[in-house]
Amino acid sequence: MWSRVQYVNIFSMFAGQKSNDKRPEVYDSDHSLGEEHDEPGTSNSYFSELNLQELDLDVIPERYVQEQGLYTPLNFTALNLSKNRLLCAREIRAFKNVTFLDLSNNQLVELPKEISALRSIRTLIARNNLLEELPGTMAALVEMESLNLAGNRLTAFPTPCLNMPRLRQLQLGANEIPEIPHGIGSLVSLELLYLGGNRLVEIPATIGLLGLLSNLNLSDNLLESLPSTVAELQELEILSLHNNRIRTLPTGIVKLRNLAQLTLRGNPLVAQFVSNFQLEPPKLKELAGRALQRKLERWRLREILPRELIEYLKSANQCVNPKCKGVYFEACVEHVKFVDFCGKYRVPLLEFLCSPRCSSSAPACVTSSSDTEDEGEEREKMMRKVLLG
Repeated sequence: MWSRVQYVNIFSMFAGQKSNDKRPEVYDSDHSLGEEHDEPGTSNSYFSELNLQELDLDVIPERYVQEQGLYTPLNFTALNLSKNRLLCAREIRAFKNVTFLDLSNNQLVELPKEISALRSIRTLIARNNLLEELPGTMAALVEMESLNLAGNRLTAFPTPCLNMPRLRQLQLGANEIPEIPHGIGSLVSLELLYLGGNRLVEIPATIGLLGLLSNLNLSDNLLESLPSTVAELQELEILSLHNNRIRTLPTGIVKLRNLAQLTLRGNPLVAQFVSNFQLEPPKLKELAGRALQRKLERWRLREILPRELIEYLKSANQCVNPKCKGVYFEACVEHVKFVDFCGKYRVPLLEFLCSPRCSSSAPACVTSSSDTEDEGEEREKMMRKVLLG
């Protein structure tokens, strides 16, 4: 049996390199750098990972693809080709046993159809390339569990993904995808779906079929609403909706008992409440009416005021702040009350107060009697950050 040291020498022999030249890194199964052994024959006769990262390659050198002597590309289960200048990488078909392949940060304009030869692959990272579509042959990669295609030029949802029943993570952010097919509901193993930074205008109702989904990112799109079936994602913990055109949320969202993070900043739902409030100062008549309502008994008002003013005083609205006994008539303060849903996240609710001073004392959420004041304040800070930060 050959030791790891002997294999490194084999690489050098193929490359015709001097002993001080930069060589590919070879790793064992726990992703740590292979250690040298004093006694040949005490290590495994193969490596699990070949690292060709950042070597300025525009093609994979022939010496890593061809079987020569004791060397064979079939011995590798992980291949890292990131941060090179690859344009196609057809040579990857020689590494048929890889379960992990990193092609990120290259100049790939397409993935080779020969990628279908990698039947054991479970993780493919091809982010930050120039991909516009996926080859149809990728539908054969049924063992795929994690696929990262973020930061490419995809103009349509890659349909070969719909034939990957074991897919748990799908990252398609920062592309140009305008719509999601109804078939997305077939990916029942999905736990993370990242679609941020595309051109989505709607989400299909079938997304509610993704029962294991815990992280859904739809930020930086053109969405105006969400399907009501979002409420069926009972495992959902993170829902990112910031920087869209959302004006309303489905009422069933309160059913998401595991939801711990909801981002809504940059939507009309928040902006129309938070950014555009204007307070018109109350007129003298209103100020006088407020004072009379608070300080004089009603029976006395009937004795000293004309009927027209009495009718005006009857039109007073009670301030919704439970700590305030004030009223308002026409001039009021529009205030956002952040309603606590399930004790974990907030949505804005518009309420009307008699004075700007009421907004600081109005409770931001309803807490149980067992909650301390400090706990309530801490939760309020956290929720405001999740919503708007």
